[in-house]
Amino acid sequence: MHDIEYLLKYLLDSTTLKIERLQDITNLQQAAAFEKKFGDTKRIKAFCTEIGSTTYFPVFGVPLSQDSITHKVKLCSVAVGESIYVSKEYVKQMNPPGHYNSFITSDLGYQVGFLAESQTDVRNYWYAIKDPSKILPLFEITFEYDAELEMRSKGSFICDRCRISQSTSFCPAERASFCKECDEEVHNDHFLKRHVRYYFNEVGKKKFIYCTSHMDTMVDYFCEECFIPVCTKCKISGNHSELPNGSHNLLNYVEACDKLQDLLKAGELRLVEEEKRLKENIGDFKKNVEVFQNNISDVRGKIESEYRNSMNELHAFEKREFQVINTHYISYLIRLAEIERMREYPSGLEPSQLLRTFKSVTIQRESLSEDTEEDVFKPAELSLKGHLTLKDEENYTTRKGYSPRMEKSTQLYVETRGINVNSHGKVNNP
Repeated sequence: MHDIEYLLKYLLDSTTLKIERLQDITNLQQAAAFEKKFGDTKRIKAFCTEIGSTTYFPVFGVPLSQDSITHKVKLCSVAVGESIYVSKEYVKQMNPPGHYNSFITSDLGYQVGFLAESQTDVRNYWYAIKDPSKILPLFEITFEYDAELEMRSKGSFICDRCRISQSTSFCPAERASFCKECDEEVHNDHFLKRHVRYYFNEVGKKKFIYCTSHMDTMVDYFCEECFIPVCTKCKISGNHSELPNGSHNLLNYVEACDKLQDLLKAGELRLVEEEKRLKENIGDFKKNVEVFQNNISDVRGKIESEYRNSMNELHAFEKREFQVINTHYISYLIRLAEIERMREYPSGLEPSQLLRTFKSVTIQRESLSEDTEEDVFKPAELSLKGHLTLKDEENYTTRKGYSPRMEKSTQLYVETRGINVNSHGKVNNP
């Protein structure tokens, strides 16, 4: 449960989120079939609200209910395989083409060219899965998360009532923040005092924590081998009372808080290096994309006065390649967002929270793959050959069924549906 709660908090950058209900919904027979069928396919753990003919999973986030602080989601293992970036309209009408297994789409609308800087927030992108067999439900989770409370608990805000003093609490019933004096004045009778209030110096910042196995006992120790908090009852009759756990080295609570902070800082070095390397790769990637764009522009200039069919083919090639490019770029952005959050989020936790979740932090960091050292993706390069037949320098293919009098091949027609071309071979923007 704590690993899932940590994952939710991590993805939402939250310290106030609370799980209300967690149910294991894994079907063992379905899990075995899923493993057998998709064992060699890229899989991710992701959250969705419902599973249907088309299921959407945030690439980096958690889907939230509108106008409610109670949210219900499913944690699933998803065989995304190789993804391709497309519009939501394409998702509705088509299945993944060729060897692709899933779509990546956006709330911001579809970008034919390279993604603009305003479109690089990965929280706006979703995996779209059109085959329910590629989804294995694992857990159903109901949790409480108030975005407004979260925002207010992290910042410094003026009281919503007096508009003078700094607010110290938040009242969900009033949907307002109050300073100490206004809080006392507003909640001044037996009826209003019943309102639940969250005080910013307490939310997510408790000085002591209770044992998860013995809810009435405070934590006194931390096991250096299990990476979990331990109370006196755990030592006497619980999970650390007998061998092998009974021989583990236990740190006292205060000592553990200090030591874990030091370990966290030391572990950041790898993340910093990984982040630097990834940003360098993204820089090289953008240079390659710029070369690709210049190449496209040059080729477009050479064929501008030629056959409309060649122009259609170029636009189709550019659109198809940018789907691949943006898929790679989004993958870089997802990875970068994961690493930045993986580095920054634990550092902002209070010692008690770090103590409770340090095992999750460690497991998450140890699972960090070394996939950023691979060669940076470079888009295909075009050149003008013969009768305006486009040439991919790496995979030479000519236009199928080429004839000077043939305006469109069947493949070209399929690939360029929806592209409006005028008599001069120019694309008309809708």
